[in-house]
Amino acid sequence: MRRLVAALSLLLTAAMVLTGCVDIPESSSPQPIHAFDRKRPTNVVPSPRPDDDPETMARNFVKAMSDPTGGHRAARKFLTPQASQGWDDQGDMTVMRNVEITIDERTENAVRLRITGERTGELTSSGALRSAAGSIVLAVSLARIDGAWRINGDVPSGTVTDASQFLTAYRQVDLFYPDRTMTRLVADPRWLFGAEPDPSAVVNRLLAGPDSMLEGAVADGTVRGVSLLGPVTTTGNSIVVPLGDVSDADAKSRTALAAQIIWTLDDAGISGTYRIMADGAALVAGRSEGWRSADVSSFEPEPKRDQAPLHLVRDGVLTRLTGNRAVPVGGDFGGMRDITAAGISSDLSQAAVVVQRDGRSALMVGPYDGRAVEAADGATMTKPSYGAATDTGYVAVDGRPYQWIYDPATGSARSGPLDASAVTAIAPGPITAMQVSPDGVRVALIVGGRVLMAVISVNDRGVPSLTGVYELTPDLVGEAVGVAWSTAEILYITRRGEDTPVWRASIAGTQSYGLVSGNLKPPVVDIAASGTTVYVGDNRGVQQIGTGQVRPDQYWTAVGPEAGHGTVPVVPGR
Repeated sequence: MRRLVAALSLLLTAAMVLTGCVDIPESSSPQPIHAFDRKRPTNVVPSPRPDDDPETMARNFVKAMSDPTGGHRAARKFLTPQASQGWDDQGDMTVMRNVEITIDERTENAVRLRITGERTGELTSSGALRSAAGSIVLAVSLARIDGAWRINGDVPSGTVTDASQFLTAYRQVDLFYPDRTMTRLVADPRWLFGAEPDPSAVVNRLLAGPDSMLEGAVADGTVRGVSLLGPVTTTGNSIVVPLGDVSDADAKSRTALAAQIIWTLDDAGISGTYRIMADGAALVAGRSEGWRSADVSSFEPEPKRDQAPLHLVRDGVLTRLTGNRAVPVGGDFGGMRDITAAGISSDLSQAAVVVQRDGRSALMVGPYDGRAVEAADGATMTKPSYGAATDTGYVAVDGRPYQWIYDPATGSARSGPLDASAVTAIAPGPITAMQVSPDGVRVALIVGGRVLMAVISVNDRGVPSLTGVYELTPDLVGEAVGVAWSTAEILYITRRGEDTPVWRASIAGTQSYGLVSGNLKPPVVDIAASGTTVYVGDNRGVQQIGTGQVRPDQYWTAVGPEAGHGTVPVVPGR
């Protein structure tokens, strides 16, 4: 299994070690799954007590709103019948931190107070969490009824909860959908209510389809119209998933659907032998005895691979760090002396570099140790990057996003701009950094110092565009200057200034936080990351820090004497 439920607590432990505080995890949201009843976790939310004072009632009301069960039945216990009838609990749920209660008026039998806090996230009804920022103020009135306090009068529409309650009440699960090639799975993080992920709720949410932000970027035909005929049951090592209305008879599509279910449940910690049925028969002929995750290993979202060696752009040369020596790579790229940035495919088969010539930038691409050809040119160019496909890459030229495709049969390359109108609508201005995720679906952008997230979608006419755009880190103070993917879900960001120049962010909606920075020597601009290590360039050279979940490093160390000031780190496949 890829991630145990306990991994969330490890992540939060890492955050505490790195920053000394904990905010939202990848969390929260009104429960989107209603198809089957399941055991409600005990003691997840408080109930009103006769001796609670108004401040305690208000705090516990905020906590109780985290439970969406029965139309927020737990929270309605804190309301008078009239207030409960008038409360509109629909819409997204706001997650906040630093909750404070301020009494404005108090009499023996009535209190008016304000609940204030700082927004950290918004949870949609489908369980998708987006980072948020800004203050929130809720005005609430309470009355003493039969000796006990209750909230009465008008209750603000919507729901809120505090970050600590969010950690207690929700768990993140990754739903997986095939990319457009139907050969790889892409994560769609969601938050579901409950102490443990419920398999029926997880599969139901998967069958409801991907987040709207992924429209045009992933294939959803495998789940379209498919339903769950009954609860997912687990008996010993056997997990039975009874599907209905599976209209697509194509074995490839059905195998992709099986892979989605298997890896989604496996990621949620629900592992075993999966017997996936379609209207009473095996989903795929010959699979009546069930599936193991190994049977769909080719779909594994982020398979474990040997970590590729760190590369460096050193004195204009693309080099490979071998031991403590930076050795020029083979082919044309090793002979260039004017490289300013580079990207390398995860399998070390392809490379792309930006070179400076006669005051302009040129993008050179080709086999890692072979002949390079020009794919684009312009006045400015960002660091290039590869996704899952080794023949396709992305770069921003003169502030506009471009895609290039290398044809190994002819040894030629072509490039063209992506439609970025959705980006401009949110953040007008040139793109100053652009990095595609390892799965090739999402793109991290920096525009005007803000970090944006988008997906690479393709319309019915085959035109690629950047869509589903939103601000990833609205809580990040200061100007972002660099971004690097660590995994398909986690990114690291550099910002200007000397105070905490390196930050961690997640597409799961958790609040970003700063890494330790006491021994960095800003400015820090260049950044690269693997699944376990972050590399940055400060005014001494390339520094590194381990980011393992159990025991993250507490200080940065130098990569070595070959990575001095001005050296740019390059991690293949990132």
